Amino acid sequence: MELDVRTLMVVFTVNVFAVALALPAIMGWRVGAAARQAVGSTLLQAGGWFFLVMSTFWRTQWQDQACSVLAMAGMSASLVMLWQSIGLWTGWPQVRWPMWLLAAWMTLGYGLGFDHYPWRVGLANGVLGLQMLMIVVAVSRHSPETGWRWRALIGLCMGAMAVVTFWRGILGAFFTASYPFLTAPHPVNKVAALVSNLSLVLTTVAILMAYREEAERELHAQAITDDLTRLLNRRAWTERAEAQLADARRYGHPLVVVMLDIDHFKRINDAHGHAKGDHALQLLARLLREELRTGDLAGRYGGEEFCVILTHTREGQALSLDQRLRHCLRLQSEQELGFLLEYSAGLAAQGPNDQTLDDLLRRADAALYEAKRAGRGQVVLAPRGAAVRAPAVAVPA
Repeated sequence: MELDVRTLMVVFTVNVFAVALALPAIMGWRVGAAARQAVGSTLLQAGGWFFLVMSTFWRTQWQDQACSVLAMAGMSASLVMLWQSIGLWTGWPQVRWPMWLLAAWMTLGYGLGFDHYPWRVGLANGVLGLQMLMIVVAVSRHSPETGWRWRALIGLCMGAMAVVTFWRGILGAFFTASYPFLTAPHPVNKVAALVSNLSLVLTTVAILMAYREEAERELHAQAITDDLTRLLNRRAWTERAEAQLADARRYGHPLVVVMLDIDHFKRINDAHGHAKGDHALQLLARLLREELRTGDLAGRYGGEEFCVILTHTREGQALSLDQRLRHCLRLQSEQELGFLLEYSAGLAAQGPNDQTLDDLLRRADAALYEAKRAGRGQVVLAPRGAAVRAPAVAVPA
């Protein structure tokens, strides 16, 4: 069955619209930024192809020109948004304005030079092909957090589309007699129809794979993260802390466990309301994230209690961290909460009698109890290697 080029374009446009409507229906509306960019890319692509098809039906030049310019703008913006979504999924930082500037420049140049067919065809296809190659580069970057299958699908599709797009641009710009108008019965259009439809299917599959991967990562993060403070929850912190303790014992690295408890937390809730209490927890959690180094672990152990494990750290370094944290907390709490927020802490450095994480936690908890019994607002250093009930050392805050 022989189909003319315009019919193939109409069929492809209908398919793109179907995908643009199906993607949000499948993924739902509450998706991450990367998925929203991918859906937006498909919608813009559908709009671009719609205006491109409409340009073949108008008889007046201004109607043809307006639809053609809108088509190029939609297609180019679609590629930029797909490129952005890949950057978000893979975690690679992107400087976005050059891609948008390129899209705007191409659209403007296409509109201003519309009367010169070789110019507009060469310009539009050249820029679109370049954008496709930029997407190939984006999915080719090493990204250990993402799967290679969906990236390979997008790279394969965009690479094939770039070849066809450059082919059209070269024909229109330098061999105009062979490709004198958009719907010319040239083999490039038949190849483009085949590649476009195949790429649409495979790219849609790749987007769904990437979205599923993102959703699984989010579910995993929710399973190990405390909703209020965004720190590790007790179970996740314990699992990771046990692994770090095992490494410290194996390689002889110093390690410190700190237990922190916000002072008079019930009084804060009673006097200022539970919203202020939540804010206090979030403030301390945020400062912990800011003060800790890469490799250190902080978690919400329960209620107003936090646990921190400091790797490659001795008692003096841990005490310095405590002083910095207290200083920041005093300044920030006055500004954000309207009252002074303090905490008590128990600090236990790994000793020869600490065979398990529970051993360290028991000593740190006993030191924390001593800090509270001694008047709160201070850190107590548990004796290294001593029994839990041995006297602890109070350090002025």
